[in-house]
Amino acid sequence: MVRVRFAPSPTGYLHVGGARTALFNWLYARHTSGSFVLRIEDTDRERSTDASIEQILESLRWLGLDWDEYDRTTHRTDAHLQAAERLIEKGLAYEHEGAWWFRVPTEGQTVVEDDLLGAVAYPNDQLKDFAIRRSDGSFLYNFAVVVDDADMGITHVIRGDEHLNNTPKQILLYRGLGKPVPRFLHVPLILGEDRSRLSKRHGDTAVLEYRDRGFLPEALVNFIVRLGWSHGDDEVFSLDDLIDVFALEGINKSAAVFEEAKLRWLNQQHMKRADLERLVDLVEPFVLARGVVSEEMWTSCERDRLRIGVDLLRDRSHTLEDLAWAMEMLFPVPLVAQDGMEIDGTQAELLVAVAGALEGVDPFTPERIESTIRETLAERGAVLKDVALACRIAVTGRKAGPGLFEILGPIGAGVVADRLRSFAERGDG
Repeated sequence: MVRVRFAPSPTGYLHVGGARTALFNWLYARHTSGSFVLRIEDTDRERSTDASIEQILESLRWLGLDWDEYDRTTHRTDAHLQAAERLIEKGLAYEHEGAWWFRVPTEGQTVVEDDLLGAVAYPNDQLKDFAIRRSDGSFLYNFAVVVDDADMGITHVIRGDEHLNNTPKQILLYRGLGKPVPRFLHVPLILGEDRSRLSKRHGDTAVLEYRDRGFLPEALVNFIVRLGWSHGDDEVFSLDDLIDVFALEGINKSAAVFEEAKLRWLNQQHMKRADLERLVDLVEPFVLARGVVSEEMWTSCERDRLRIGVDLLRDRSHTLEDLAWAMEMLFPVPLVAQDGMEIDGTQAELLVAVAGALEGVDPFTPERIESTIRETLAERGAVLKDVALACRIAVTGRKAGPGLFEILGPIGAGVVADRLRSFAERGDG
């Protein structure tokens, strides 16, 4: 059975690169009905913190990546000591200045058989002996990770290629301990759009920052998996889709490029597909955080109006923050116009007439709104195109958006009439 692991160091937040490693391992486990082990590699005791561990766990939960087993490296010190003592007894390790060192063969080479990169050879005389235990009795990463992976029966080690140079040392340790060597696959780096190594300035921020910026977890998962993996020309995947089609053969040898615009586009696609009730709940804190719509306004608004508004406005929103800003048009609050226009006296008179007519419409449905506006204009020798754009900008602050009659419905007759009159009085946007 396939057994994979994600072994983050709890010295900071979970970033995009680490999330990709976790995702590739998780998907491979779920696709093969295998096991996904989460093991916190807290060998760096000075820098490891409980806060970082909680952030890692929260990030994985938000992304939807559950785990079958959980452990921490520092909980396995006895196993590390027993393994190290076996190496000492076999003459494969020795003590020097209080630390324990692994004795690397002076001849031959160690070959890493990588499932993506092929055979990568390392001359043993270039590796040199390396420490496995510090003088204070704590164990170093390269040794602890081998003991843990071997004891846990890890079959595949899928990780970033920054670990490639550690692998020959780890293979020597597996052999010294008499343990089977797992299959290795080292994934290329993620680059920024300027082709330099991904950093915070490119968008490599903590995973939970994307949540706070209004991205959906399924969209971030979709984006991350496409950073170095492909399945034909497909772009948009749900988590269930990915479990069905994920294969190691789809991982690319070339470095992936982080494009924020692509992430925003994918988020828009997932917002279009999201369950409407869930989206209403998700956008609520973003609306309230803007400080324009009060909590009382939101809770007193009919749920059906909120659903209709979200459904109409999500197609043009890239994030929940975008959607939250658009949702303000549904409430009796000052409208922040994105677009404006100048109108003449005739248009102003028509808007006032339409406002008066719409106030009496009940129920305020798109069909009743349309017939009322058209009839009101016809009585004055005008047609819809004479005021359609002015109506849209007056009520929504935008030149483009959902169908005019559809979006007026959830805004409500009173707010629509007030905004039409106000716009007519100003004479411009």
